[in-house]
Amino acid sequence: MIKKAEAVVLKTLNHGDTSKIITLYSREVGRLKLIAKGVRSPKSKAMGLFQPTRHIQVIYYSKATSDLQLFKSGELINGFFGLEEDFDRLTLAQVMVELMDRSVEDEESHPHLFQLLVNSLSRLSNREITSAEAYWYYHTHLLRELGFRPHVGHCSICREALEEGASLGPGSPQLECVKCHQPGHDSIHVSGEVLLAVQNLLDTNWDDLEKTTLNARERRTLWDFLWQFTFHHIESSRGMKSLKVLRQLYG
Repeated sequence: MIKKAEAVVLKTLNHGDTSKIITLYSREVGRLKLIAKGVRSPKSKAMGLFQPTRHIQVIYYSKATSDLQLFKSGELINGFFGLEEDFDRLTLAQVMVELMDRSVEDEESHPHLFQLLVNSLSRLSNREITSAEAYWYYHTHLLRELGFRPHVGHCSICREALEEGASLGPGSPQLECVKCHQPGHDSIHVSGEVLLAVQNLLDTNWDDLEKTTLNARERRTLWDFLWQFTFHHIESSRGMKSLKVLRQLYG
C-alpha cells in the first residue's frame, strides 16, 4: 500500500553501498522507519533530503508485517537552513530530534507532539528568537505532552508551596521543599525564580511568553533541573550523544 506522510528526520544510518535507513517522526503515524535504496548515489535526487532536522513529505510503500517501510519519493518542506549558520542553534536542534527519537514509541501518532517539534525547529532557526528560550519551551512541553509535566508549584511530600525553592534528589522524580528533602551528593536545589520560569514556560502560549529574566547561575540550574527530571522519566535519554556537545556549550 502506498502512503504519504509529513515528517521530521530524526536520524539516519548508512545501509549497504548506496542506501540509508531513515528514522522519521511523522504527523500521521508517529515514529516511522524507511529504507531509502540508492539514496546515497550521486545521481539520486533525494540525496540531500534526509539530513536530521529536515521537515519533509515522503511517499512510501507500507507493509503491515514489517517495521521497515520502503521509501518511494519525497520533497522538502522546510530545511531550517538557518541552523547550519549557528553552531549553538544546530546543536540544540540535534538535541531536540534525538530527545524525540528516544521519547516516543514506533507508530504511535501524536499530532500535537509533531507540531511542537516543527514549531520549535522553526523558532530555533529564527535568529531573532533566543535559542535557549526556544529550546526550553520545547523541552518542557515535550514532557507535558508525554505525561511527565514537572509539578513546580508545591512539595511532592507535604504539598506546601515552593516559594523558597525546592530540591530534586537523585532518587526522586519530584520536587521536595527544604524541610522535607534529605540532601544527597547529586541533589539539585532549584530557586523560586527558576521554578517560576518553568511554570511560565508550561502555562503560557509561545506568543504570550515573556523573555526569561534569569541570571547565568539560574539558567544553569534550569538546564540541570530539566535534564535530571528527564533522566528520571525517560531512561533512554541518559545515553544521548548530542548531550555531550550540549554540556560543552552550557556546562
